[in-house]
Amino acid sequence: MSSGTEKVSSSSTLTFFDQDGVLLNTNLKRFAFRNNTEYRPIDRIKIGLNIAPTYQLEKNTRSYTDGNRQIIANATAASPLKPVYNSDGTFDTSVRSTGMLNLNNPVQQLLLANAQFKSLRLLGNAYADFAILPNLHFKTTINGDFGTYQSDNYQGTMYGIGLSAAALPRATTSSTAAHSSYNYVSWLNENTLSYNLRIEDHHLDLMAGYSSQRWTREYRSINGSNFANDAVYWISGAATTSGTDNKEAWSMASALGRLNYDYKGKYLLTATFRRDGSSRFGSDVKYANFPSISAGWIVSDEPFFKKNNTISFLKLRASYGKTGNFNIGNYTNVTNVSSSNYVFGGNLTPGEALSTTLGNAQVTWESSAQTDIGTDINFLNNRIVFSYDYYNKNTTDMLYLVSLPYESGYTNVQMNVGKLRMWGHEFSVSTRNIVGKFEWTTDLNLSLPRNKLVSLPNGIPYIGNNTTYAGYNRSVVGKPIGQFFGYVFDGVYMTQEEYNSQPKYTTSSVGSARMKDVNNDGVIDANDRTLIGDPNPKYNYGITNTFRYQNFDLNIVCYGQGGNQIMNDNRADWTNLDGAMNVAKDMMNRWRSLSDPGNGLVPRTLANTTELYRLANSTWVESGNFFAIKNIALGYTFRQNTLKYIKSARIYASVQQAFVFTKYSGMNPEANSTKDNIIGTYGQDLSTYPIPRTFMIGANINF
Repeated sequence: MSSGTEKVSSSSTLTFFDQDGVLLNTNLKRFAFRNNTEYRPIDRIKIGLNIAPTYQLEKNTRSYTDGNRQIIANATAASPLKPVYNSDGTFDTSVRSTGMLNLNNPVQQLLLANAQFKSLRLLGNAYADFAILPNLHFKTTINGDFGTYQSDNYQGTMYGIGLSAAALPRATTSSTAAHSSYNYVSWLNENTLSYNLRIEDHHLDLMAGYSSQRWTREYRSINGSNFANDAVYWISGAATTSGTDNKEAWSMASALGRLNYDYKGKYLLTATFRRDGSSRFGSDVKYANFPSISAGWIVSDEPFFKKNNTISFLKLRASYGKTGNFNIGNYTNVTNVSSSNYVFGGNLTPGEALSTTLGNAQVTWESSAQTDIGTDINFLNNRIVFSYDYYNKNTTDMLYLVSLPYESGYTNVQMNVGKLRMWGHEFSVSTRNIVGKFEWTTDLNLSLPRNKLVSLPNGIPYIGNNTTYAGYNRSVVGKPIGQFFGYVFDGVYMTQEEYNSQPKYTTSSVGSARMKDVNNDGVIDANDRTLIGDPNPKYNYGITNTFRYQNFDLNIVCYGQGGNQIMNDNRADWTNLDGAMNVAKDMMNRWRSLSDPGNGLVPRTLANTTELYRLANSTWVESGNFFAIKNIALGYTFRQNTLKYIKSARIYASVQQAFVFTKYSGMNPEANSTKDNIIGTYGQDLSTYPIPRTFMIGANINF
């Protein structure tokens, strides 16, 4: 809804969203409102206020469903011989067969789950623009982000998610409840003075400004255990309760400037400069400078460029700039203190202890310097629009939590380590294939990204963990970040002769899994783990086709990527040959005897010989290539004045995630446990929530 006069203009939007998830008993509701208002008391002053509150309710969307051995994983691990329901309609509580680990009914667990999440958020923006002179403006803005979040979760006598979960019902002493909440306030104040000047063919635009920002959060959590029964699940009904609270904050101050210059609209130059200071760094290193410069040349406006229908527009451009990253959490520049009780004089006495993370007052900004070179070319009277960009980004002083030796008394310290290079090519093409009564346009984009870890400090051979059952990503110098790390599967010891002549693991036997002896020391152990895959795509692309005929429109959006691998972590369970859970279908081809050796790719089930096969290895790594038709939308727009009292109207029907073409064996080739975590879970599928195919019908009506 919008309205306006000469001095006041306003628009408001109210939305309600209610969606059930693909899994049972999951839901999200969102209530949102937005209002934008501008007041112009006189010609030289503009005052604006924009507010956007959102209230959101979630049920079982952030807990229980996906992740390591949560409900989705439990469903695949359940015995296929056990029914969901008993003959009388009640749940078959346990879905284990003889010899399996206890596994409770995932359908029942999903229906009993009751993890509630509530959030209320208000985004606000107020500004005032003063035209001091016709070409001199001062603008001040205050941006606010206020939020509160609450989580409530009860795990009663019938809770039992995970492998080897307790048989149900559990004892009431095992029941637990958790409540957590936080509220935060974030504000950003920006003040800018801008000046623009035009003298004949010269145009100059100058801007200088100062900004300050602060973010604070207060949070608390309360836990209860040992309830009398499931009827009263409030924490006040628990026999044992505990709680904690805390507060954190960070702030940043910035000075900034910008210069835009163009001559005749064809020679373009932009220069910017920022000086940012962050409270997350020590007093001597909290400030850093981030300049940038860019230039453009519209060649097609030159007199020597002959106008023709083949090339109707040509622009060359280049830029260089630096940006900074300060996302390391709060208070890492000092060693923190936490509560720690101790015994003094035979009595329990409250005290304090140093954190296991050593503070580092010299840790400072991570810096990235990027160069871009590109061109824009229009062909055939702008019926074909082509753009190309090459970028080269070098990141130095990367922020990383470095492990320390135990004898130091600390476990880690935040440091600036290493250099990372990212580069690539980006192409985009837009074409008007058919014009007239029937229209057909196509938009195509292609990206060819690359990255490489250039260096690490002495004494740090890699970035990543070195544990047995986790930490499957490792970044090493000279390779792309986040490489998969594990054993190279080399088949099965098919015969006694083969077993006698090959390197062996401590539990190896005839018929067990054989891994490659990477370091050629004659023994298979953890030192033979190596890089076994790359989660970084070599290319990704998108294609959008739009068709219009009279009042009808059809839009088809496609996306794909390739050259990357996915580590299917689910195979840690699906290849467990101890009879502990359900397994993948190909396990039927296991080695049984010398006369029945299977397909040579699946080992035997002999006790105490199976662990090596279910450790991270190259059989977990699959191609991540896929092509998806992400959205198909068909609409019809009614002609104006066709419907009484209605200014305009459009009806439409669409399907999202219509088709996916891939050879990946998991539920979703876009699975990625945590894309931003290159240390532990980048590019890994750990029972990731599937993307649903969604059918929609709707209408847009303006009165």
